[in-house]
Order: sequence, then C-alpha cells, then structure tokens
Amino acid sequence: MAAVRSLATAAAIIAGFAAGPLSAQESKQENAEIARTSQIDNEIPVAPVKKEEPKPDWQLKPRWRLQYDVANIDGPEGLPGDGRISDIRRAQLGIDIKMPHGFSARVEGEFTADPLEFTDVYLAWDAKGINITAGQHKSFTPLDEMTSDLNTSFLERAAFVTAFGYGRRTGLSAGYAKGDWAINGGIFTDPLIMLDDVKSNSISADFRGYWSPKLGNVKLHLGAGYHWRDLKDFSDISTRYRQRPALRITDTRYISTPGFIVDREQRYGLEGAVVSGRFHGAAEVHWLDASRPGLADPKFFGGYGEIGVFLTKDSRPLKGGVFGGIKPKKPLGSGGFGAVQVNIRYDYLDLNSTGVTGGKQDGYLASLIWTPIENLRLVLNYARLDYSDAAIAVAGDRNYSVDVLGLRGQLSF
Repeated sequence: MAAVRSLATAAAIIAGFAAGPLSAQESKQENAEIARTSQIDNEIPVAPVKKEEPKPDWQLKPRWRLQYDVANIDGPEGLPGDGRISDIRRAQLGIDIKMPHGFSARVEGEFTADPLEFTDVYLAWDAKGINITAGQHKSFTPLDEMTSDLNTSFLERAAFVTAFGYGRRTGLSAGYAKGDWAINGGIFTDPLIMLDDVKSNSISADFRGYWSPKLGNVKLHLGAGYHWRDLKDFSDISTRYRQRPALRITDTRYISTPGFIVDREQRYGLEGAVVSGRFHGAAEVHWLDASRPGLADPKFFGGYGEIGVFLTKDSRPLKGGVFGGIKPKKPLGSGGFGAVQVNIRYDYLDLNSTGVTGGKQDGYLASLIWTPIENLRLVLNYARLDYSDAAIAVAGDRNYSVDVLGLRGQLSF
C-alpha cells in the first residue's frame, strides 16, 4: 500500500507540472498531502535483516570415551582363566579438527595400552561424495568392525573380527559415495606402533562396497569386502589366529591355532543388515586363506547372525555403511526413561583346517542395553560358548562349555 500511495503522489506531482504552476493554496494542500503520505510510510514496520553468522573456518572438538567392565567366567573345574575379573576396557582421548575446503583430521590415543597406543591418526578430505584419507585408520573392515565400539550390540565384536586380525592400519585410502551406494579402497602397511619393528613392513590392499537403500520404512544394507596382505618381514615371525571368550579384559584364549609361518593372506566376506522401526538384524560371513610356504594352505571361517528390538520407541541408526549411536527419543530426566534394547546373537568361528587344529566355537549371546542419555550406556552381556578341539585342555578334555557374564559402564563425548 505504501508503494501505491507513493506512486500516486509522484503521479500527482508530474501531473501538476504538466498542468502548469500551482496557486498558493493548491501548493499548500499538495505539500500537506506529501507530508501525510510520508508519515504513513514511516509508520509501517520494516522487519530487520538477519545477518547470518559465518561459520568458523577451523573447529576443534575433543573426543573421549571410558569403558569399565566387570565379568565372571565359569567353566569346567580346573579351567584356567575362570573366575571374576574387572578392568578398564577402553580409555581413549583425542581431538577432531575441521578445516576449510573439506579437510579434517583426527588424533586419538588409547591410554590403557603400555606404552600409549594411537587408534586414529589421520588427515582426510571429503567433498562431493569423494573422500581421501591418509594415516592410521580402519582399513575397510567388516560391518561389525566398522561400527564404533561405542555402538556395538554386545561387549565385544564377533569372534572372527579379532581372530582374523581386522583393525586399523597405516595407509592411503579413497572412496566414492552417491545415493544408496559407496565403494572404498586403499593401500595399507602395519599400524604406527609396528613401523619400526622390521626393515620391510607388510603391505595390503583392502576394498569394501555396499548398497544401502530405503524401501518404505525399511532400511536395507548389503555389502562385501576383500583384503590381501603380503607380510614381508613379518613372515619370519610365527602367526597365530585366536580369540578371547567374548571378553577383552582376559588374556586367556580357549580357541587358538598353534604358531606357524604365513607369508600372505586373503580375507573376504559378505555382510547384510536391516532396520525396521524398533527391530534390527545383521549377519556376516568371512573367510581367511593363509599361505604357508612349503605346506598346505589352511582356510578358516567365521560368521554371526543377530537380531535386536527396542522396548522403547527408539530405533538403531544405519547410515554410511555403519550402525550409529543411540539418541533416546525420551532421555532420562526429560520426561522419559531412555532407550532399552534387547539383542541375541549366534557367533561361529572355525579355526580347524588342513594341517591346522585351532578349535571351533559355537557362541550363543544375549545382551540388554540401557541408554538413559546419549553419552551414557550400560550393557549386560551373557554368552554361552561351546568349544570343540579347544586350545586349552581340562583334564585331557578339549570339548567343553564356558559361561560368561559381563557388565559394562560407558561414558563418551
């Protein structure tokens, strides 16, 4: 309306010029009309222009996590390692650095190791679906390993993950993600802490790809991975494939191969997962081929299948090829109880093969997870582990069962 009145006033002035000079009375009336219109225009409020605060070019974010486990191992009488144990599972401290133009970096250390051991130490660049990472980071390992230890369904990952040696290594990797799918690959050597141990460090090539579409209210994930490694000078050192009994805070391994020389190895597997509301499911199968100079090459196998359900109105995030952290819809202290989740898993590991007897494990696991707030987690874990051809004999018997009950308190930021 103000614009219309202003145009009308301007038109009147132009028309006045066209009609000739005004009389004194007409001029006085015209000036009054212009003043009145100007006053009305000034009375109309004008919304202030909001200035957007520019995002800082550099951002620093501290990272820390603390996990404390209490557990009890119960097996046949005389079984080494059984009884009550407790210890700090993880105590990590680090920092994330965001830089201009898509660059970022992370430095994080594990303080329970002696000496201090680095977990992630890398520089990365990410833009338009392309990512490049240099330094020590995860070498495109299985889904259960790629998922952060803060967000796993049980106290520890599937047995084959540790037994086959998946983990972080030093190298250069790249990947591309578009829509529902992504592919990643890289060239790696040994972890930072091992780079000075030999003259010629190992070299490996790792690949992982996945397709993760959303079908209605269902999130689906299908993936595959491949790892090839030449151990170089480490081929002169005896290798053993082994695993602890669903706990990391014990050093006892009831399933383990004897030590033997390996010069090359291949690992490959398939993974799948699904999330639908409160429910989730996940499964993986993986094989390891070890090359022994002058001897038959063994092939080992491991896999798991799990399902879980929330008793609260929460869901397990599945994005970017990993399971994410739980953010309770109704946290404790904000009108809710937090998130409560129940999971069951079958965990299988076979370390028996041509010329090698390492044992077999059939694991039956159940967990109850309470996440009262985003940064606090309590996990109650039970595992029934049936062993055959176990590495440790009890009164001459290598076929027996072990029950493991564990509780974890977890704080993270």
